Amino acid sequence: MASITVNEAAELVGRSRRTLYRDMRRGNLSFTTRRDGHRQIETSELERWYGALKMPEPGTPSRDSGTASDDALIAEIRALREELAGLREEVAHLRRLPAPAPPQATPALEPNSHPFADEMAALRAKQHKE
Repeated sequence: MASITVNEAAELVGRSRRTLYRDMRRGNLSFTTRRDGHRQIETSELERWYGALKMPEPGTPSRDSGTASDDALIAEIRALREELAGLREEVAHLRRLPAPAPPQATPALEPNSHPFADEMAALRAKQHKE
């Protein structure tokens, strides 16, 4: 029978890669290791442990094929990178500006002082003089 990768095996049995690795670790599922360290599983071993394999429907794109959604994601990533670059330039520009002047201290009011009441009293006094 054919020897396949863990990703392909996960698709054929309808389980996650994590499940397959757990079953391999427990000794339930036999595998071989290639020279590059990747694991290979015989399809007959998958059928022995998980039962009949789920064959992909013809015409169904696999995860590895480029799709329109991949193109949209790539375009969005590019747009976000451009926006990030623009924001970084703006931050650099703002850092070069002089520091703002400290706020002016407002004169402290005397206790029991009411500026509006004092202003009204001054206006009344001026009207009485006239």
